Amino acid sequence: MISLKFLNNKSLNKIIIILVCFCLLQSCKVYQDPISLNEAANNTSKGYYKVTMHNGDEYIYERIELNNDNNYIGFLIKDKQPTETVLKTEEIKSIQKQNKKSSGFSNFLGIGVGIGSIVLAVLMFGN
Repeated sequence: MISLKFLNNKSLNKIIIILVCFCLLQSCKVYQDPISLNEAANNTSKGYYKVTMHNGDEYIYERIELNNDNNYIGFLIKDKQPTETVLKTEEIKSIQKQNKKSSGFSNFLGIGVGIGSIVLAVLMFGN
């Protein structure tokens, strides 16, 4: 039979609690199937866009617009300052819009499982 006496160590319990709390504070965003740059610029609903470049870099933008010079611009508010980035069509591999309903459910499910595991751990080690 496997001995679980090492789990009675108080410092190990603290480390486990810190790791579980850290996992609970993570947020999850779920993105839909890729869309075109033109569809992203014409979309008026709120949400985030994940832009994946051919070199593997990923950027998150709050909105994408087409300006007067026919350049696509990605907007992001960083440090309370709006930041604009010109998006070059030939460098973009894919664009995905955030699926808000699915993201909210994922966060709710993750928090529920995390709290449930903490309660279970307290009940198991409380005796």
